[in-house]
Amino acid sequence: MSGPQRGVPAEEIRASEGKLDVDVLAVHRHAFREAGDPGEGAENGPWWFWAAAVAALVFGGWYMGRYSGVFTGEGSVHAPEVGPRGAAGAAVPPVDGAAVFSGHCAACHQATGLGLPGVFPPLAGSEFVNGDPGRLARLVLRGLTGPVTVARATYNGAMPAWADQLQDGEVAAVLTYVRSHFGNSAGPIAADAVAAARTATASRTSPWTAGELR
Repeated sequence: MSGPQRGVPAEEIRASEGKLDVDVLAVHRHAFREAGDPGEGAENGPWWFWAAAVAALVFGGWYMGRYSGVFTGEGSVHAPEVGPRGAAGAAVPPVDGAAVFSGHCAACHQATGLGLPGVFPPLAGSEFVNGDPGRLARLVLRGLTGPVTVARATYNGAMPAWADQLQDGEVAAVLTYVRSHFGNSAGPIAADAVAAARTATASRTSPWTAGELR
């Protein structure tokens, strides 16, 4: 061999000089001693990582099936059922009596419940509001006309009937609201009591007078 060979030990080169057949493996044995390039990204993860991943998948599937309602047909198992149930068995959300009052009553009786002197009677301290709940339900459902005395003041006007605009739950909610606000401290009125008053006065076609209600 006629020139220096880079990377080959000198003793192997001398041993190979003068030979017709060169031992290729002997010449390149030094190169074979070197380790191969590392293969990044092909290592297996630790066993605890895979165990944790499997446990997370199992728990996630159980949680979604138990609490999301996707697999059970329920809207949400976290939300409690509040209020009565509808005809189809679905829970009916509670009615906000304050919202009903604001939308249907406050224009006349005012947001304070004090009414307008000489025009609309007050709800605060009213014997109708704090009195018999059945009478109050009948008044709201079928309306009132003619003179009426409330809190020792006389008013002569008309109150519209709300039977066709408000459902039993809405009437019960707004009456419960006014009986517990504006300084009043009367008990609540249930939707069943309003339904009974609606049925009992179903044939009524004209508003009540104060004398009839008293």
